[in-house]
Amino acid sequence: MVVDTQNERPMHRIQLNKVGIKNLKTFFITERSGVRHHYIPTVELTIDLPADIKGIHMSRLVESMTEIISDEFSVHDSVEDLQIRILQALAERHLCTHGEVRFDFEFGYTSRTPASKKRTWEVCDVTATTIMEEGKPIRHSVEIQVIGNTVCPHCMANNEGLTHMQRAIGTLNVVGVTEQIPNYGDMIEVIEGSFSSRTYSLLKLEDEMYVTKKMHDNPLFVEDVCRNILQGAKEKFSVRTLEVSAEARSLESIHKHDVIAKGRIVTNGD
Repeated sequence: MVVDTQNERPMHRIQLNKVGIKNLKTFFITERSGVRHHYIPTVELTIDLPADIKGIHMSRLVESMTEIISDEFSVHDSVEDLQIRILQALAERHLCTHGEVRFDFEFGYTSRTPASKKRTWEVCDVTATTIMEEGKPIRHSVEIQVIGNTVCPHCMANNEGLTHMQRAIGTLNVVGVTEQIPNYGDMIEVIEGSFSSRTYSLLKLEDEMYVTKKMHDNPLFVEDVCRNILQGAKEKFSVRTLEVSAEARSLESIHKHDVIAKGRIVTNGD
């Protein structure tokens, strides 16, 4: 006989907003527009817990996700579609009014070096979250981080053209309902175009010369980069209804600290 201690009454009758699992690794495949991607995300999967229930059945969370992912080892339409199906399966096993699934993973994409035009692979960090809440539309949050660079315009203007340069990290986050979420490629394009210059995994000498000149021809504060990301998203996603936030972080080369700028806009589809 199995005793479900989870269904007992807790010592303290307090509702919990999020209960579940964190730092679970899994594997799945998506295919969109003929392009197939393989993912190994770190997963956080949570639901709310009523005040009068002691605990949840943790194994059912993993079971819900595993069954959906390994359903004949499906190729899924998108990360968002997969996360919706996981939460729907979870709701069938647990009485909950709020469910949330988060994937953290690295996303690979191809590029070309700017002068030699050699093919190169680039990698960025993605956090994709889906929230299902009773009585509300399903909402998604997608956050992408891309590495670029900055050149300081203040130092350049006051130092006979000499200045410091540094690696920078641009972050773009969009929040909206399923049909409004843009693809990763468009989000990456917005971020990459917001720096003094893009960075590349592969650079031949002619590419190094190109990137260095472009950086110095386009000196930017971290504030400029953040505003560029927001403006780029505003223009790129003008027909969508999204909450958009951005962060630019400069890994300063002449300081022992980093510099950041953050901002937020809303696109309303007009």
